[in-house]
Amino acid sequence: MTLPVDLESDNFRFYKTLHEDVLLKPDENNKWDVQFSNGDWINVTGQDSLRNAICIAIMTRYKELEEMPLYDGFGCRIHELIKGKVSNMSRYKMELFIEDVLKNMRRIHKINDITVEDNVDNEYFRHRISFSVTSISDELVEGSVEI
Repeated sequence: MTLPVDLESDNFRFYKTLHEDVLLKPDENNKWDVQFSNGDWINVTGQDSLRNAICIAIMTRYKELEEMPLYDGFGCRIHELIKGKVSNMSRYKMELFIEDVLKNMRRIHKINDITVEDNVDNEYFRHRISFSVTSISDELVEGSVEI
């Protein structure tokens, strides 16, 4: 059985190279989980799929999935810095770790911008990562994730 897909949507019809994925969204406590509609997972395509994949890659610890050969080297090293001292150097390293993750995604043509904010909502260890990329279909994809 496959997930329902809106075959008439522009994302499905024109951006198939950006693939499909299960929609994940954060709740009020910033815990990400699968989204449901009518008792089934919500499938996303195109730009939404790429945005979703970027958030998953950033939130997955580097080599967390190494026991699965398909995901060898998958994930982001940003988690090594999350509870460390906040400084310009740590923000710069976070940006480099995220850039490394984005460069390894075949669906991304160009990285336009990465911004790391710390002390989000006056919480010392909370960070907001905003990104802007150009997909392989030359469409601008923007998003953010809080860690």
